[in-house]
Amino acid sequence: MITPMIKYSFLIYHKEYIAFLEKLQELGVLHIIEKKKEINEDIKLSLQQISEINKALKFLASRNQEEKPDKTSLSGLDLVEKMKSLTDELSVIEQEKLSLNKEIQKVEPWGDFSLDMHDKFAKLDIKLRFFICSERKFDPEWKQKYPIEIVNTVAGYSYIVAFQQGKDLIDIDAEEIKLPEHTLSELFKKNESNEQRIEEIGKIFDEYAEKYQDVLKESRQKLQEKTNFDLAINHTEKQAEEKVMFLEGWIPEEKKQTLNQMLDEQNVYYVSAEPNTEDNVPIKLKNNKFSKLFEPVGDLFSLPDYKELDLTPFFAPFFMLFFGFCVGDTGYGLFILIATLIYRRKADAKLKPLLSLAAYLGAATVIMGLVSGTFFGVELVNIEAYPLKKIILEPLKLFWLSIGIGGLQIFYGMFIKAANEIRQRGLKYGLSTIGWILIIISGALTVILPKVGVELPKFVSILLFTVSGALILIFSNPDINVFASIGSGLYDVYNMVTGIFGDLLSYIRLFALGISSAILGLVFNQIAAQFLGGGILSYIPFIIILLIGHALNIFLAGLGAFVHPLRLTFVEFYKNAGFAGGGKQYKPFSK
Repeated sequence: MITPMIKYSFLIYHKEYIAFLEKLQELGVLHIIEKKKEINEDIKLSLQQISEINKALKFLASRNQEEKPDKTSLSGLDLVEKMKSLTDELSVIEQEKLSLNKEIQKVEPWGDFSLDMHDKFAKLDIKLRFFICSERKFDPEWKQKYPIEIVNTVAGYSYIVAFQQGKDLIDIDAEEIKLPEHTLSELFKKNESNEQRIEEIGKIFDEYAEKYQDVLKESRQKLQEKTNFDLAINHTEKQAEEKVMFLEGWIPEEKKQTLNQMLDEQNVYYVSAEPNTEDNVPIKLKNNKFSKLFEPVGDLFSLPDYKELDLTPFFAPFFMLFFGFCVGDTGYGLFILIATLIYRRKADAKLKPLLSLAAYLGAATVIMGLVSGTFFGVELVNIEAYPLKKIILEPLKLFWLSIGIGGLQIFYGMFIKAANEIRQRGLKYGLSTIGWILIIISGALTVILPKVGVELPKFVSILLFTVSGALILIFSNPDINVFASIGSGLYDVYNMVTGIFGDLLSYIRLFALGISSAILGLVFNQIAAQFLGGGILSYIPFIIILLIGHALNIFLAGLGAFVHPLRLTFVEFYKNAGFAGGGKQYKPFSK
């Protein structure tokens, strides 16, 4: 559910305003209403510094060092500057390495020519010239005509050194090149020095990751508090010749007494009011222990609007069921359940809710695996001693079950849509959806009751269809006249009939993913079984293939079992529930 909010407006004398904000920040309950003002340079700088610290923390976390916090005289911003300097140095080294590698590739075929050799030949009035030509193009007569020597042959090319004395020109049909000023040994030495420096910088980063992440987090927290304070001032309106400060914000209704007590102690003039239809009220969700686990799933799409229902507790059971249906293997479900419960005991507090969610999804997978009848790819129906054969469903029944569950969720969503429309706009706006609910119930009764020996009176069927049809057509758009509404209703009927069949077919993916997971597990079992029969050593490849194969299958099945239920929730269910979304998260001004 969505926590009810109260809007507060404050008027404070300018000399008392900073002290008031400090008390308000310490209390940490007010979501300040942002005014459309340009932020000043100080705030921009603080936001940039926070962003840089976040990047630094993300980089250090990626180094996967065990944290052993230590003290340092450096602040978080000092550490960021040092990291930026080291990163810039790394960038320069990497560029230099590219240039060095090109030079090494150019010089390596010639060997380690030193500058001393050039100088010695120069004193004898001999100039060294360097040529490259293909082996096929090389003319042996060149060696008889000129003082030249082939020093190397690489990849079909000859590397030639010519000794030109005085003004005796050497004219051969080959490409002349100029060697780099540095020798091969110097280039290798420089490259080795660069590698050592890269290693040193890496060790510095590892040290920062091990010791100073807490320093960065503490600096980020202080900066964030300062920035929030500056933003609060920025969102304040100055009135009465800047003598009075005007501030507005939202608080959860449950925090009203706490805030009122502080305001009375501070002798602040304020007004509180319920939100009206035009207010953009921040959203704070308040669900039970089970539904709260699924709030991060809903946040992936959007928070609800303040005026509508929070759909988290309504889609949570279905999402669990869909996940279990898609994985559909009891063994995989037990693995997910046990692994997450074990890891949860040692995990960080922030991760525990997500691991609890994963445990619930694992439990749902165990249940649906019993229904589909697979255990790590083994078909349980073929095991004679298995006691729960009666609950195993054949593939065709699983197919119809997936469509049936989809129909149930769509129908459930229509109830929510009717409730949402009535809650937000009034009874007449929900009557069209109620008409659709009645027509679905009427159709279901007409089909199901004769199969159980009960005959629904014709006048009852006619009455239900007539009433539901009238509601659909007349109240499809209550804001326009009746005849226009009927025309709009006919168009809605077309969209609804074609849309609902498409929505139902989308739920077949539950069956398809569950079957594919089971088949893939069976295939890995069969591949592994082919290695058995060769003695004890044959169990080694058997176990390796089973471990790798089922690990891969669990990953793929888990990924599909998360993504596709998301799609069914955010598209089929949200659409039929009339979900609008677009809510802004409640973020209190706090330390």
